[in-house]
Amino acid sequence: MDEEAVLTAFSVKLKSLRLSNGLTLEELAEMSGVSISSLSKIENRQQKPSFETVLRVARALHINFVQMLEIPAGPKNLARRAITRAGQAPHYLGEYYAYAHHAAEITRKAIVPTVIRIDARDVPPPADWSTHQGEEFAYVLDGIVEFHTEEYAPAILHKGDSCYLDSGMRHAFVSKSPEAATLLSVFLSVPPGVG
Repeated sequence: MDEEAVLTAFSVKLKSLRLSNGLTLEELAEMSGVSISSLSKIENRQQKPSFETVLRVARALHINFVQMLEIPAGPKNLARRAITRAGQAPHYLGEYYAYAHHAAEITRKAIVPTVIRIDARDVPPPADWSTHQGEEFAYVLDGIVEFHTEEYAPAILHKGDSCYLDSGMRHAFVSKSPEAATLLSVFLSVPPGVG
């Protein structure tokens, strides 16, 4: 499953959810804070959505953001198990990070495991920092990561270091390694006690 498949699934799902909720592009733009022009281009596969855009649209539509990126699969069983083989996770390339989403075939999951390759060398503008409901655990798999939040001084994390945070607090990661750094991010995509 490649990035193109993930993006195609997102654009189809975006339009389907918008229409099923009886929303115009203008109404969804107002609810999500994403411009009408961007929403239209994304629905028509003329523009790649940023990770923050996916989160904003999911919040506006009151669904788990992972559902926005899921590739439709076959029938679902009640027993839940997912194996993601090395190099087979659906991936998405954002402006600052590359994301590989694991266990993608399981829908409506609360725990979202993602491997993030951090290409950014400079701290992104605060408006581009991640923020989403829930809690997050990040574990450095490789390299050196500078971890920024809106409430704390930056922290340097080395391979094997981890952090746990309220992911509603704006946060960003920067690679301080000679090459890209990699971390495993596991977050609860809904507030504790919900769903």
